Amino acid sequence: MIKIHHANRGIVALAAYVAGVAAIALVGYEVGARQLGYSPPSEQLSALFGPAPPPEAEVRRYGRMWLKVDNMGNCREYTVDNRTQQMVDKGIVTCDPARKREIKEKTTSRFDSFRDAFGGK
Repeated sequence: MIKIHHANRGIVALAAYVAGVAAIALVGYEVGARQLGYSPPSEQLSALFGPAPPPEAEVRRYGRMWLKVDNMGNCREYTVDNRTQQMVDKGIVTCDPARKREIKEKTTSRFDSFRDAFGGK
């Protein structure tokens, strides 16, 4: 029984040694691969699991700007390219939905005014 116990210890020690050597080799390859002109394993794995997210500088490249057009909750929207400083007009959007609803509830059309003037319901 003692001989079996020692035999297992030798196998475990050999497996730990092989795993350690493999880990050191993998880390060394990861560190030195770019300098030698190879692609590192982490880059190959990331290619398998999908594209990397865009860098933060690319995400923040575009911005929005709203200019108030009227008192009814409408704004003119522009997109701004931070790299080229180019502004593109995107049209009129609702920038204040609460004000838009409030105006819409209070506003009457010309037909409503005409009907109310002659006693209609």
